[in-house]
Amino acid sequence: MPSIHAHLRRRLAWLIAAAWVPAFLLIVGAVALEYKESFHSRTAHTAQLMLAFAATQPASPAVMPIFQEQHDPDFELDDYLVVISRNGQLLYASEALPPERLLALPMDGKADVGDGLRILHGFEDERTGTRVVIGIDAWEPLWSSLQVAGVVAGYVLCATVLGGAALTLGIRSGLAPLDAFADQVGNRSEENLAPLDEVEVPSELRVVAHALNDLMARLRLVLDRERDFVSNAAHELRTPLTAIRAQVEALDDDLPEHARPRFSKILEAVDRAGRLITQLLDVTRSQSLDLAQRPGSRIDLVELAQSVVAELVPAANRREVEITLESSRSAAVIAHPELLAIVLRNVVENAVKYAASPGRVTVTVAADGPAGTGLVVEDDGAGLSVDAFERAFERFQRLGRSGGDGVGLGLSIVAELCRRMHVPVERLEPGVLGGLHVRMRLPSAPPDHRTTSYG
Repeated sequence: MPSIHAHLRRRLAWLIAAAWVPAFLLIVGAVALEYKESFHSRTAHTAQLMLAFAATQPASPAVMPIFQEQHDPDFELDDYLVVISRNGQLLYASEALPPERLLALPMDGKADVGDGLRILHGFEDERTGTRVVIGIDAWEPLWSSLQVAGVVAGYVLCATVLGGAALTLGIRSGLAPLDAFADQVGNRSEENLAPLDEVEVPSELRVVAHALNDLMARLRLVLDRERDFVSNAAHELRTPLTAIRAQVEALDDDLPEHARPRFSKILEAVDRAGRLITQLLDVTRSQSLDLAQRPGSRIDLVELAQSVVAELVPAANRREVEITLESSRSAAVIAHPELLAIVLRNVVENAVKYAASPGRVTVTVAADGPAGTGLVVEDDGAGLSVDAFERAFERFQRLGRSGGDGVGLGLSIVAELCRRMHVPVERLEPGVLGGLHVRMRLPSAPPDHRTTSYG
């Protein structure tokens, strides 16, 4: 659907065209009629002036030269047929035609004279018997009136175009609040469902803003219910899974040798279900945070990494994977600690899962440029190609070593949270360990200038 601007411009163009066509015809008709009347009136008036002058002159061939010297210079005699006679004697004729034909011209009407049809206007002085007849081309009033009408129509058209331009600019400036309102709505992130300010918008848009606020309120309610359901379901599932694992582990000593592979498969399935529940809780926990209203805070990235690595050491030991943290004593960054912990745990957990067995995983925290701090995770597994790395961030993609206990949600959660936090995730070329090499760049926190007093 076209924009309101385009719709109004097209509608304005159609209205101008629809008004201009009949206006042009009206202008041409009115000007033509008025000019025709004026033209004939002027011609008749000229004939009267010529009669008044000729009636006072003696009947000699010198009448017209004297008249040509004294008549109105704006009146071009060459454009007219002029016949002056007195008592049936031709005194002057502007065209060389037989005198009897010129003397027989009627005082008013039309006659075919010389090179075409002429409209005649004549007057006679009964006292002296002097008669003046002026003939004009029958088409001259029409062409002249059309020319004048065209000039007038051109001026009106220019005025219409200027008026249309002014209206267009007025429409554009008048719709500026609508554009600002559209930008306010369009520039929002998908997780920002805060109400729009209904006071600052123009009165015409308050109904729209109110309707959008109602819609976003209903969406917030639906999303909150969905997150609550997933969170409650995940919490409720943890209890039976813990009980199942405890009961299965209690059977370890009583199982015959041929049942132990099945026993391992059951424990693996329980661990996989527990990891899925943890990831679902991560998703609901991250979605409940409104990053637009909660800017990042100053945290120690080394301390956060130590906490996450310590949490994952038991799982790494079960796969005989050694996790090493390489860092300085501290590294202050600006981030959301809850979300960054989820991101780091999923990345390291993925590295442990796809590392060799026995294998190694290194987590490195180091300065990355003058205003950034790099968080790098590397394993000694098979690694991923560039295309496979891009696909790994899609949901339920399990790439790399087959037979793992993942569900394909870990890296998709990482991608989503890093996008919301504006933290880039990059695949580096294989490093010392030769496996997947991932780097996240976080903004370094400015120096803390708070002073400590000693007393």
